[in-house]
Amino acid sequence: MKEYVKKTMGTDQIDKVQLADLKTAIEGEGLIKRIQYRKQVGIQQKKQVVAKHEIYKAEHVSADALDEKDKNANFGFRCLHYSVSESSKFIEIHVLNKTKRAGSVKVMTIDKEAVAGEDYHAVDTVLVFNEG
Repeated sequence: MKEYVKKTMGTDQIDKVQLADLKTAIEGEGLIKRIQYRKQVGIQQKKQVVAKHEIYKAEHVSADALDEKDKNANFGFRCLHYSVSESSKFIEIHVLNKTKRAGSVKVMTIDKEAVAGEDYHAVDTVLVFNEG
């Protein structure tokens, strides 16, 4: 263990190594970030088991969970984290016009666990809101 710590952390003094840094070196930053995200948005329960061909859609985290400094003053989402089974074929995402004034906002999907073209149809468009 001492050799591993020296090689990855640059010291053989284990008591000088931060636990979070050691975890990142061992498990990888992706896993640590995913755990932090799940804690931030309140996803801590086990995943629901979905039967083959079952239609499942769920909104997990309300956008109210965001700090005010992270919110856009004009537009926003009702939910921050969705789950959907492949059998559902689609999910409806609510984009909110908080000011009720005419305006537009660009929305687009970004690949993460799901990949555009394989798991879903990509979206890259501008939503136009009328007054009210």
